[in-house]
Amino acid sequence: MNYFSLNNKNHKVSFKQAVINGLAPDKGLYFPDNITSLPTTFFENIENSSNEEIAFEAIKQFVGDEIPEIILKQIIAETLCFDFPCVKVEDNVYSLELFHGPTMAFKDVGARFMSRCMGYFNQNSEEKNTVLVATSGDTGGAVASGFLGVKNVEVIILYPSGKVSDIQERQLTTLGKNIKALEVNGVFDDCQDMVKNAFLDKT
Repeated sequence: MNYFSLNNKNHKVSFKQAVINGLAPDKGLYFPDNITSLPTTFFENIENSSNEEIAFEAIKQFVGDEIPEIILKQIIAETLCFDFPCVKVEDNVYSLELFHGPTMAFKDVGARFMSRCMGYFNQNSEEKNTVLVATSGDTGGAVASGFLGVKNVEVIILYPSGKVSDIQERQLTTLGKNIKALEVNGVFDDCQDMVKNAFLDKT
């Protein structure tokens, strides 16, 4: 599976490169070259499948052969290691609750999956990667928890002083190891601007 920049369809990279780069050089988001619809049989038999089996069938086309099937299934199992119930709101309307993870944020799912993919790609490499994020609370805690201890990945989290809850600040600042949190005297937009400027700085 190849991914292209939404700012330049001629710029294409592999799944591995998209994971490690995060953003395209032109600051565009990466998007799959093609998306194949899942077969009707998948939906007809979905009630008989586990969460891990459903996730594997949904994600495998986007990973391709860049992660062996047995490893991808292990990554999925580690990602979906907490409950995420589908709660009825009203007739024919349900809400998938993704906030039952380690940091109580829906972003636990995405952060855990990406961190484990990056961990796989980094396992035989000594090249270091930096994950730089701005947070108003939820994102930073999920990224910190997900990437904790991942080989050759340094995480730097910018958060606005006095603008996150006490528990969120503890999630950002108490893990140590490869997680560094920087308190910014400003608001979330100031943190976001610093991250964007860092990405734009080629020096």
